[in-house]
Amino acid sequence: MNFNYKNLLLPFIWGVLSILPLSFNTSLAHQLSMSKEIKEKTFVTSDGIKISYLAGGQGEVTLLFIPGWLMPAEIFNSQLNYFSKSYKVISFSPRSQGKSDVYTGKNLATVRARDIKEILQYTEAKRFVLIGWSLGVMEALDYINRFGAQGLESLVLIDNSIGEGTPPKATAKSSKPMTTPKFISFAKGFVKAIFKSDPPADFMKIVENSALRLADKPSNAFSILHKPYPREFYKDTIYATPVPIWYAITPRYSEQALIFAAKHPQGEMTIYEHSGHALFVDQATEFNQDLESFLGKLN
Repeated sequence: MNFNYKNLLLPFIWGVLSILPLSFNTSLAHQLSMSKEIKEKTFVTSDGIKISYLAGGQGEVTLLFIPGWLMPAEIFNSQLNYFSKSYKVISFSPRSQGKSDVYTGKNLATVRARDIKEILQYTEAKRFVLIGWSLGVMEALDYINRFGAQGLESLVLIDNSIGEGTPPKATAKSSKPMTTPKFISFAKGFVKAIFKSDPPADFMKIVENSALRLADKPSNAFSILHKPYPREFYKDTIYATPVPIWYAITPRYSEQALIFAAKHPQGEMTIYEHSGHALFVDQATEFNQDLESFLGKLN
C-alpha cells in the first residue's frame, strides 16, 4: 500500500477555500518580516541541485525547519526571528520550492530525505531539532528512518497525519493531467487556504511565488506528494524514535494527537483551535512560546 499525501491535502484545501480571511495585526506583520540577523545562503547537493536556505543565530543546538509542499523557507520567518536569540536556526526551501533549483528527476522521497541529511552536514549541525510542517512531517520521519537519530535532540511535527487512529478516506483522482492554467488557480487557492487570517501582501507574494515554481510542470508538483510507504511507516518511525516529540496540530488531527500523547513516553501535543493549517503563522506568538517551553525542557 502506497500512501499519497493528496488523500489528506486535497479535501482539506477545498474544505477551507470558502472561509473568508481575517486581517493580521501589526505585531504579526512585524514577526513575518525577516530580521536582518537572518541571512540567505545556498549549498549544492550531491546531485548538483542548489538549495536555498535561511540561517542565523548561534548556539550548540540547531533548529532545522522543514516546510510543507511547495512552500519556501520564508514560511518560518517568525520562528527564525524569535529563536535566533537562543539557537542556531535554519529553514530551507526544498528542491523546486522557494529559490532552490527546480528538480524534475525521480525518486523524490529518497532525494528529499537525503537533502535533509546533507544540509545538516553542510551546516555542521551536530545537535539538532527537526521541525517539520505538513509534508515536512513525513520528510523528517523519512530522514530518521533512513539515517537514524544520531544528533537528534527532539522532534516537532506540525499538522499532518502520523499514521494513528482512523485512516483518512481516499479521494477520487482525476485521470486527466492538470493544465498549467488550472494548476495556477489551484496553487493560488491552496496558498490562501492554509491561513485562517490574511498575511501581509509581501509575505503572501513570497509564498505564492514558491507555490508556482512548477506551474509549467504540474505533474512534477504533484509527484512530490507521493510517498512510497504505508501510513504505518510514519507511526512506527515515531515510536521507534527515542527523543521528546511535540505534535502541534489543528483540531482535525485531535484523535491522532490524543492516541500519540497517551502512547509515546516522551510525547506531548498541543491543539491550536483558532488556526489554519499554517498554525505557526496564524498563532505565531502562541506557537513560539509553546515551542520555547518544549525546547526548554531539553536543557
